[in-house]
Amino acid sequence: MLWCAVAGFPHNWLYSRGIELGILAQSLLAGRGLSSPFGGFTGPTALLTPVYPALIALFFRVFGCFTLAAAIAIMGMQLLFNVLTVLLMMLIATHCFGVRTANVAGTFWALSPPLIWMPTIFWETCLSTLLLVGMVALALHCAQRPGAGLWALMGAYSGLAALINPSLLLSLLALLAWTAWQTRRAFRYLLLALVVLSVVFAPWPIRNARVLHAFIPLRSTVGFELWVGNRAGASGFLEESQFPIFNRWEYDQYAAKGEVAYMRDKSALATAYIQAHPAAFLRLSGVRFVRFWTGTGNKKSSAFYAIHALITTSLGLAGIRRLVGEGRLRLAVLFLLPLTVFPLPYYITHAEFRYRLVIDPLLTLLAAYAISGAHESAG
Repeated sequence: MLWCAVAGFPHNWLYSRGIELGILAQSLLAGRGLSSPFGGFTGPTALLTPVYPALIALFFRVFGCFTLAAAIAIMGMQLLFNVLTVLLMMLIATHCFGVRTANVAGTFWALSPPLIWMPTIFWETCLSTLLLVGMVALALHCAQRPGAGLWALMGAYSGLAALINPSLLLSLLALLAWTAWQTRRAFRYLLLALVVLSVVFAPWPIRNARVLHAFIPLRSTVGFELWVGNRAGASGFLEESQFPIFNRWEYDQYAAKGEVAYMRDKSALATAYIQAHPAAFLRLSGVRFVRFWTGTGNKKSSAFYAIHALITTSLGLAGIRRLVGEGRLRLAVLFLLPLTVFPLPYYITHAEFRYRLVIDPLLTLLAAYAISGAHESAG
């Protein structure tokens, strides 16, 4: 896969999407902190949380900014994240479903065509996927052997994961709640985890308040993403042409107003549009729901994406049905919580296939369980 990407595409191909991530990494190396995500010198930003840009900055420091060597190293790192995800998947499957299901799940996820290309996504997708699977593994372990130290670890883990990708936060909190449901002294343990999570995560909103003079708990782009997906002419797809990195008029507005005012204005426009056109909002949200679960959220989606998504979605639901039918309701809830909570922001903004990849390992585990059940029935 890495060889195909290096030999078959231009040397700067990896950076053609997600360029803001590279610009922020370059800004960190220059000593300007997280700033000017769309180029120029537009000032501090909360466009992305700090951990992944800092990680890319380390690669840029060693291999050079936007170089082929850095691209190869970054793809290698993301390939390692995928390998670790497979290992965690097999551990979870072995614990919950048995060795046969573990082998099916690990093999399917490792060899699926859309997932082979995951390391070429210049974003935190591979790491986010690993982090969510890791949290499921931690929840299972903590439910079996609860203790203050493990609960504190889950809180710290959740705080760090949220600093990498805030979109994971709702799923992480849901998994903490599930773990509390399984354990005695649940309230005390859950409170400990939430305190540790808050301590780990707190420097980010505090920094935003000091530097940007605004309350930005997660990322500054929430209102902007909502506007991109809900405005006159919105199609339900991600419209990259509206982003300041690609749109000169939007860039000029962003630079003139400053990030906080620009994003606040976009949020107001989105809110006004939704209030004025509730039927259009509901229709677009329904379209995005379907696209998320069918793998058709990209304008030029590959048929492989749709085939893969339909297989894992349908078989994943079959796996849930098998768990419920066997009376394993607690395990069914464990998987259903992130599958239900994680996609919510994408139903109201845009539903690119790469977002769905984050929960794909969980669907694959359930799909493998459904397949193993069908095999046992046939036997």
